[in-house]
Amino acid sequence: MPEEPDVSNNEPDFAASQAQGFIGQTVEQTGKYGVALGQGSGDIHIGDRIYQSQPDPDTIKRIVREELKNPAKEYANPISTGLSALAALMQAPKIREAVIAFRVDFQAALEQIEIIANYKELHDLLHRLEFQCYSGIVQEVRRFPDDETALDILTDHEMTLEQLVQAIQVVAQRETIATREVMWLKDLKQSQQELHDAIELLDLRKLQKTIWLLNRVLAIQPSRINTNLNVAARALRLPALVHALQAIWSTLSAGTSDREKISEFQWGLNTLADLNERLGALVSGHDYWQEMDLELRRIEGSVDKDLIELEMSWPDLKERSTELFDQDADEWTAKFQVSCEKLDDALITANPIKIKRYFRVYRREASNRFYQVDVTLKRLCEDLRKVGNPLASVLRIME
Repeated sequence: MPEEPDVSNNEPDFAASQAQGFIGQTVEQTGKYGVALGQGSGDIHIGDRIYQSQPDPDTIKRIVREELKNPAKEYANPISTGLSALAALMQAPKIREAVIAFRVDFQAALEQIEIIANYKELHDLLHRLEFQCYSGIVQEVRRFPDDETALDILTDHEMTLEQLVQAIQVVAQRETIATREVMWLKDLKQSQQELHDAIELLDLRKLQKTIWLLNRVLAIQPSRINTNLNVAARALRLPALVHALQAIWSTLSAGTSDREKISEFQWGLNTLADLNERLGALVSGHDYWQEMDLELRRIEGSVDKDLIELEMSWPDLKERSTELFDQDADEWTAKFQVSCEKLDDALITANPIKIKRYFRVYRREASNRFYQVDVTLKRLCEDLRKVGNPLASVLRIME
């Protein structure tokens, strides 16, 4: 397992871990504030460090593992501190002039940060809906309406569903989310009513309708939102913003006496470059798991009736799963590899009981990993959103 990067030191010593800007954006800036680009790849040179633009699978896996192991890692504070330091340094005309040259990049980044954060929040709420509500309702359908415990559990799920739908409505009303993108909200509202009526009337048919409505949303919408999230992430001019800040930083050493502010600014710049790398890796990892989840959901719907879908899909699933295995595997990867091998053996020996059992284990472990990646990406998006206020302050000074 690779060594966990040391994140305990939150001082601006600029010995941050190597970062690569995965979101494939480049910026062309000429004149005295020109940025050094590496062979047209969008590489960013900050001192003796190079932040590259192209990901590779091993780096993505490494970053995802590091972020999952270290959920307390802080990005927003050093970046905000750095931008606040820049705002203070802009009292100097030369620095103000350098910043104004990149006004477009600052403005675009500010707008796109909010778009990404809203899409991620919406996706996260649907993921919570599946794990905290839908799965539990499905488990109780066999015991309803005769089992009193099942009735109590469903009543709890009704309250959870109400809270989640309310939270989804709040996000859906934000101006960056188009009305046509959340037309499925009507299905969630109807599912609320169906679940309430099922509990009140002890009506199994209405409970089945609740499950059908929720599944119709969960089978389609997370993937669509993930697509929008990917588009927004790749449109995010975060690499361009890093380029701009790097060019501004290169002007600070000459004629600026406030070394503390310069130090804070460079700390923020390095952290932003690191966040750019990790956001790109998590978006790629999230996209991978979203596709995997769609495939597994499709198979799960038929596995109790017929194994043909799983048998036909397994060669591709096995190949995708194998991509996650490596010699530096963490505990989850090792367990997942064992589950894959057991399912593979069961399919080879054509043992239906073992096939179904090991598929459920495989599915559960894959779903848990997707949920962890989902939560981690949401954390990075929340950190990104916190950068918005100091970024807006810099923009106001430009006016």
